[in-house]
Amino acid sequence: MRKVKIFSIFTTIILLCSVIVPATSASAAFTPRCELHSEGIYMVEMETNTVVVAKNENERMIPASTTKIMTALVALENIKDFNQTVEVTYEATNEFWGGDPNYTYPSNAALEAGQTNVTYTDLLYSLMLPSACDSANVLALNIAGSIPAFVDMMNAKAEEIGCTNTHFANAHGLYSADNYSTVKDMYLITRYAIDNYPGFMKICDTKYYDMPANSNNPNGYTKTTTNQLMLDGDYYYEGVHGVKTGSINEYYEYKNGTWDTENPKEGIMCLVSTATAKGSDGRGYHYIIVTMGAPYYNEAHEYSSYSFKDHIALYDWAYSELVYTNVVASNEQIAQADVNQGKNVDKVGVCAASDFSTLLEKSLNKTTVSRQINWFEDRLPVQAPKNKGYQVGELQLMLDGEVISTIPLETESDIDIDATAYYLEKVQQVMSNPLFTWICVLIGLELVMLIVSHYVKASYRRKIAEMNRRRRISMNSPKKSRKR
Repeated sequence: MRKVKIFSIFTTIILLCSVIVPATSASAAFTPRCELHSEGIYMVEMETNTVVVAKNENERMIPASTTKIMTALVALENIKDFNQTVEVTYEATNEFWGGDPNYTYPSNAALEAGQTNVTYTDLLYSLMLPSACDSANVLALNIAGSIPAFVDMMNAKAEEIGCTNTHFANAHGLYSADNYSTVKDMYLITRYAIDNYPGFMKICDTKYYDMPANSNNPNGYTKTTTNQLMLDGDYYYEGVHGVKTGSINEYYEYKNGTWDTENPKEGIMCLVSTATAKGSDGRGYHYIIVTMGAPYYNEAHEYSSYSFKDHIALYDWAYSELVYTNVVASNEQIAQADVNQGKNVDKVGVCAASDFSTLLEKSLNKTTVSRQINWFEDRLPVQAPKNKGYQVGELQLMLDGEVISTIPLETESDIDIDATAYYLEKVQQVMSNPLFTWICVLIGLELVMLIVSHYVKASYRRKIAEMNRRRRISMNSPKKSRKR
């Protein structure tokens, strides 16, 4: 009975201390090997959303007529009937004939003030193909009621899309110090238009468009795209579709209350295009390129065509050098993690939770992509029991020091618990707890006191027994008679 009581006390201590002691439980840009002239470049493979070239992607630059991509986007969102005719007013064309020297002699659709047979469709095609600035203003006035109101709509849309370095000052892109964007923002705008409005690319991919007749063109007339990558000639590139050119041969700054026409600034070229073709591995690739800041003139002060040359060079490089490469396979074991209290195991394999593939240059291979494991320290060692798929960290994939993807790392198998090891560790935790030491001391003192008490009581009982024994002897002894 005494042994049972002592075991019960010890079990209670373990349970008490067990309560007190807590249980220990997916882009990387490359450097193309080709001559390029544009100050800003942003190139993306559209099927995988892989950024393959990024140069000064967040630097504000002159967008020129690529501004009209946003003009077209806002128009597409707000036009109800594309066959509706609109009126061309003097308000749409007046700004081109006086005042700001940057607005004079712009590219145009040969619209005439007072003309009423132009449809929204005519305006959109003439806006995007010949880059007509008059069409931009006619759209703005008929959609928003005024050009400033339409420009406000453009800026609101840019903010909605996520552009952080873009501000529009007009609908056509003629030079203004307050009209700026970046190659990355212009990519976001173009991609939004492509993804949300199929009619956008139908317009941009058109080479020629017939405009309605007016007094100067009684039989009608045809407008041609300014994108030389789409036309037969020196810069034709098979597989190119759209999107928009932009150029300013020179521009003037406003200083001290007047236009500084004596010191014109050298102009620039911009271009947004897409292309679809097969790469060197036989796989189809769909690229989009946005370039800004290419010099309008070459060293001989001749029209440079640098934007077209840059896009051709980039497409040639990408289609010949970039191939889609599997870098990490799903369930590929990446490392092993320690296991605590596992049944017959002290380690478990850790694998990638998903595949990861990316574009790489042919001269590289998947080992070029470096790997870094970021363990979740609060989950190591892995405390059994755990089911397969328990996340213990992340795998960072890096190319040239830039993180191109982050993949969860998970255990590749179930982990059963070793009950003996579990309870042994619990006992060890209890015994290492200072409270357990104090309880043992108290129990020891209590045991000592019990022993002393028992000894004292036993001694007292023996003494009493001895006294009683002597008394009985005394009482039982015969009395001696006295002599007188």
